Amino acid sequence: MEAERDGAYRERAHLVALLAAMTPGAVIAPAGDVDEPGWQIAYLRIGGRQCSWHIAPRDAAFFEHLEHVPADDPRAQWDGHTTDEKYGHIAAWTTELAERCGPECSEMHTEAGRCETARNR
Repeated sequence: MEAERDGAYRERAHLVALLAAMTPGAVIAPAGDVDEPGWQIAYLRIGGRQCSWHIAPRDAAFFEHLEHVPADDPRAQWDGHTTDEKYGHIAAWTTELAERCGPECSEMHTEAGRCETARNR
C-alpha cells in the first residue's frame, strides 16, 4: 500500500512540475512545516489564485527549472487555501480555459486569462 501511495505522489510530482513549467512566476521553497529534511513546496498562481504542493526530496530533480527561493520570500507564503479549495479552483479554471478557446492555445494563456485567440475574437 505504501509503494502504491508513493507511486501516486511521484506521478503527481511529474504533473505539478509540468504545470509549473507552464506557469509564469512559479517558485519552490523549503517546506518549514515538515520535520524531515529536503521537503519543499512549489507555489504557482493558476487563474490568479495560489496553488501549492509539498514536494518530496526524491522528486526535487523534477523542479530544478523553478526559481528556488527562501521560505520567507513573499512569493512562498501560503495564503491559507485548503486542498479542496485548491482542486475546486483548478477544476473551475480548467473548465473556463476549455470553454474559452480549447487546447489549441492553452499554452498562451496569461495571468489575465486571455490568449491571443481569445483577444482577437
